[in-house]
Amino acid sequence: MSNFIDRINLRTMRSASVVAHYSWSNELAPHEQASLDHVLKDVEGGAVLDIGVGAGRTVKALLRVSDNYLGVDYSPEMVFACQERFPGIRFEHADARNLSNILDASIALAVFSCNGISMVSHLDRLLILREVYRVLQPGGVFLFTTYNLRSPEASAGFRFPELLLSANPLRLLVRLARFARDTTIGVYQRIQYVKHEFRTIDYALVNDRCHNYGVMLYYTTLEHQRRQLEEVGFQPDALAFDRTGCVIIGDTLLNSMALVARKA
Repeated sequence: MSNFIDRINLRTMRSASVVAHYSWSNELAPHEQASLDHVLKDVEGGAVLDIGVGAGRTVKALLRVSDNYLGVDYSPEMVFACQERFPGIRFEHADARNLSNILDASIALAVFSCNGISMVSHLDRLLILREVYRVLQPGGVFLFTTYNLRSPEASAGFRFPELLLSANPLRLLVRLARFARDTTIGVYQRIQYVKHEFRTIDYALVNDRCHNYGVMLYYTTLEHQRRQLEEVGFQPDALAFDRTGCVIIGDTLLNSMALVARKA
């Protein structure tokens, strides 16, 4: 299962169009910003590990936390894009499941944004949590976002791409061509991957609309995610923010959650 997921997801993450897609922004999502603001005083100036850095969306925000910064990604193309955008900043090709290049208890803040921890299997997700726990200093913090199994997106099925009409004939023609292209790709990839979906009461492996149905993503409940963290050794009842940046009281139906996990 792990190799199968890697083949699908890494192929997508290495494609030029996806690298370009992640290269345009330097903004944190509201729940990412809220979780970072919550721990900033505890980690400011400490070593920062930016896992799944992608094409560098989080770099500027985390460099404001500390100049002792390292960004890693398992896609060589993403690492190259970061090196091009931010010369002089440290980036390495590395897999979150094996951070052997990083010393035990050497990191004050580890960040895994953009639901990146959801791009692996259940067992590999647990490996990531254990590796992050290992490299964190006592009292260190792990901020990450993950997909929510309670959200409608977890069981939405196939949806056609959005088509915005236009009174301009040329613009409309371009949009229709893009709609036809994306629909064709989406239908093809959905047929290829949907049969591999897997669901339990606590988590699921879902082929959702992300990247035109070109990925397999791990969805879980907030309760189960907190339990995973506690079993690894993180403090219980990790604080969580919903997609709007509000603290989650009880539960949420929004698609993405940000968690603040502290090493005891």
